[in-house]
Amino acid sequence: MADGTRIDADAVVAGIGAVPETDLAAAAGLPVDNGVITTADLRTGDPDIFAAGDVANAYHPLLGGHIRVEHWANALNQPAVAARAMLGRQAAYDELPYFYTDQYDLGMEYVGHVPPGLAHDVVIRGDLTEREFLAFWLRNDTVIAAMNVLAVLAYLKA
Repeated sequence: MADGTRIDADAVVAGIGAVPETDLAAAAGLPVDNGVITTADLRTGDPDIFAAGDVANAYHPLLGGHIRVEHWANALNQPAVAARAMLGRQAAYDELPYFYTDQYDLGMEYVGHVPPGLAHDVVIRGDLTEREFLAFWLRNDTVIAAMNVLAVLAYLKA
C-alpha cells in the first residue's frame, strides 16, 4: 500500500475504469459531471454540439437518468443517433448497457444497469459452485439487470 503496509491475500481484484477528458468541454462552457452531460439525442448544453462514446454522460430514456458507459458499443452506436439529431430527425440513444467477457474458462454476459448505491435484491438461478447460473438484479420486483455466467468447460461437455 502507499504507506508500505502489505496485505496477504489469495486473490486481488483491480477495478480499472476510465476518467473522461472533459477539460475542453468545460472550457467551452458545456455542463460536465462524470463526462459531458447530454440529452437522449446526445446534444450537449450547446444545441450545436454533440458528444458520443465514453465521454458522453447521456440521459437514458428507459433508465430515467444519465449514464456514462465505458464500452466500445457506445462509440459504435451513439454517433448514428447524434447524426440523426443533427439532421433534425427524432433520435434517442436507448440501448441498454450490454457487456460480455471471457475470463479464462468463464464466460459472462450482462445487460441492464444498477446505479451505484441503489438498493436492490439479487436472485440467482442455477449453480454457483458449478459456475453456471443466471443472476437478476431486482428493484421493486422489476428486473433492472441480468447476467449469464457459464463455465466454458461445462459448455464444451454439452
